Parts: sequence; C-alpha cells; structure tokens
Amino acid sequence: MYQGVAKAYLFDPKVQEFIGQKNPWALRDMAERLLEAHQRGLWQEVEGEMLEGLRAIALQAEANIEGKNCY
Repeated sequence: MYQGVAKAYLFDPKVQEFIGQKNPWALRDMAERLLEAHQRGLWQEVEGEMLEGLRAIALQAEANIEGKNCY
C-alpha cells in the first residue's frame, strides 16, 4: 500500500511536479508521512533507495516552501 502511494504520487514526475506547484506543503507532508510510516514499523518492506528519494522530495519541497515565503 505505502509503496503504491509513493510511486503513484511522489515518484511519478508529472504528478510530483503538479502537486509541488499547486501545494508544496502537501508534497512535503506526504513524503514525511510515508517516512513516518516506515519509522513506526508500519511500512517494513521498503528499499533504501526509495527512502532516500522520499527524504530528498521532502527536503526539496521544504526548500521550495521557504523560497516562496522569503522576501
């Protein structure tokens, strides 16, 4: 389930770009919730590469949020 959500929403380039442009907070939060699911043991069978990708997405979304909120 978690892997399907990650692939469909966060690792699909078109979907990720759309969400990132329309609501970067949601993009960041989705990546963070998936990382949290892994940390809590709810998502156990996940590749390290996918976890690193989720971390990168969350960090990039946060950077985009900060960039948009800076004057």
